[in-house]
Amino acid sequence: MSQPTVLFQVTAIGKNAQSLDASVRSVLYWLRHTPRLGFRFLLWVVVEPDGYWSSPDTYRRLESAGARVWVIPSDYETPLRTRGKARALEYASEQRRSLGLSVPSVWVYHQDEETCVGQDTLEGISEFVRAGRHLLGAGIILYPLDWSGSPSHVQELTRSYDDLRVLDSMTLPGNPTAGFHGSHFVVRADVEDSVGWDSRGFSPSEDLVFEIRVRSRYGSVFGILRGFAYEKGAFSLRDQLRQRRRWMHGVVHSVLHSKELPTRRRLTVAYSAASWASALPSVIVLLASVELRYGPLLIVTSVFTGFIWTSMVLAYIEGHRLHDRYLRRDLTIPQLVVNGLVGALIDVLAPWYAFLTRPSLKDYIPKDRPVGSSTGVGPIPSRVAPR
Repeated sequence: MSQPTVLFQVTAIGKNAQSLDASVRSVLYWLRHTPRLGFRFLLWVVVEPDGYWSSPDTYRRLESAGARVWVIPSDYETPLRTRGKARALEYASEQRRSLGLSVPSVWVYHQDEETCVGQDTLEGISEFVRAGRHLLGAGIILYPLDWSGSPSHVQELTRSYDDLRVLDSMTLPGNPTAGFHGSHFVVRADVEDSVGWDSRGFSPSEDLVFEIRVRSRYGSVFGILRGFAYEKGAFSLRDQLRQRRRWMHGVVHSVLHSKELPTRRRLTVAYSAASWASALPSVIVLLASVELRYGPLLIVTSVFTGFIWTSMVLAYIEGHRLHDRYLRRDLTIPQLVVNGLVGALIDVLAPWYAFLTRPSLKDYIPKDRPVGSSTGVGPIPSRVAPR
């Protein structure tokens, strides 16, 4: 039996050239340094023209190193004229079909521009595609790259813990809590290309729409991908706000405009958005009740706030435990607590920032390390390729 092929695909605007270069080279490094992998590989970089021309030398070097760089034609249009990342993903899908790669023996591993892999990632992919028990697999993402211990970076720890919920929900029939993320997942090429990414107009929640299409056509075919992926958080509170705004716009767009979202899932996603948006009014009510010394209100709300605070603290503790071997240790516990509270407050404000500001088609979040900053990543045992 011939080995399957894994196509590592980095899909991005392309302006974060340093981060994208590190992601691609992490794949090349660990492909050379991981023994007994059970697959052949291809490596694609799919970027917009303005991203390519922001650092053409970087992309030429990546081509020389073994990657195939696809620059999306500026006049390219899908049948439904979708925009955003869905347009780039549909373009890549069309190229695979034209090259005869949309077959069951080819798998596509999706990466964002800052998604680095390690030896554990490749071993997990190898195990998954060789077993072939599921058609799509996703795993846990960690955020140790360029770690500084800032509020935004500390807040990212909770996202890794939440991946436990995301993956559990994803593998259940119907995906009851709507968990899925758009990077660090591998899917059989013929499955991806049969459902496609094309949507009418702007599609800020292309990953959710894709998951719904796969589930609708193929059923409960989702599995757990062993091994981590390694990404980085926003470098500033402003960028954290803009990133979360994009997520909330994607959720709202799914609820209000997506005709592919089943009623049951629509209610689940709407509840998720309402819960997130209710955090700010809850904090305001709590602070007001303390200031006004209104004891009965505190007694009633304490039933809920106690549970919420316990859940948040648990998310930080378990998230830090997942990252512990990768992070520097010069931050004190009080510093981590303060930064965690500030980062959480930004996430509390984010939904309302999204409601009050217009969505942006290309909401560019810088992921290249700011000039003059120093990385806080501690010694990496053998999982992330050295830069």
